[in-house]
Amino acid sequence: MPKLLLPAITLSVLAALPAAALAQRAPAAELVALVNSWRAAPASCQGRMRPAVPALAAKPVLSRIALRQGTILLAALDAAGYDAEVADAVQVGGPADARAAFEVLRETYCTTLSSTRYADIGAHQAGNEWTVVLARPTPNPMVVLPSLAQAEQEVLAATNEARAEARDCGGVWMAAAPPVSWNAQLAAAALVHSKDMAQKGYFAHADQQGKDVSHRADEQGYAWRSIAENIARGQNSAREAVASWIDSPGHCRALMSPRFSEMGAAYSVRTSKRPSAYWTQVFALPR
Repeated sequence: MPKLLLPAITLSVLAALPAAALAQRAPAAELVALVNSWRAAPASCQGRMRPAVPALAAKPVLSRIALRQGTILLAALDAAGYDAEVADAVQVGGPADARAAFEVLRETYCTTLSSTRYADIGAHQAGNEWTVVLARPTPNPMVVLPSLAQAEQEVLAATNEARAEARDCGGVWMAAAPPVSWNAQLAAAALVHSKDMAQKGYFAHADQQGKDVSHRADEQGYAWRSIAENIARGQNSAREAVASWIDSPGHCRALMSPRFSEMGAAYSVRTSKRPSAYWTQVFALPR
């Protein structure tokens, strides 16, 4: 969860002046450089030595975040155009320069400043008040997802791995089930629904004309005796999608059902301010 930390401090002895390479920087940029320099080498943190950790990318958008008491960090980042998957802010009031601010922040918040949860950093100065924002952007599914063909086979593999082990699906014990085989018609039906949800921005088993998975399978020429559908939204890998179905009782029971022998799956990405992947998985027993 994001946090806004406002320590009250009294400064005593300050560390040495920054190196010449830092001296010419704007104070907020200097603070970012000091954090990254400290991360680059092993250092003591809460009485333990931590290893060197990767530098954070300096993002001007994060440096524009001026937090006040009661500010919701994620809302401020969203308003600034930064879609954060995780974010934290640490703040100190009193130091007169970046070096002094860094020393207090390092002493008080070394765990946060050392964390590998973040990818980006920004610092903001308002008089003697200093804020450091650390964040990681939400992954863009259009960048991180594999090809559709690869994702299809990854869903199949993860599904059969799950079916090979008995499990509790929301209070219903499901025995291990035989593997399912891939069916191109079911995959086509899944792709139709994923594309429709992504293009029209809804999330439901029935489309906006009221058609469900049975209609979609019929339209692909698949003759079925029993059929079921799992859907998911927002996962950025096939295994994440399958894991989300396992964690959902109804979806888990469909995934583990021994009455199904075939499946198809697909994803489609909604292109918007916040792109999101829509996943569909169709199970069936043919006639």
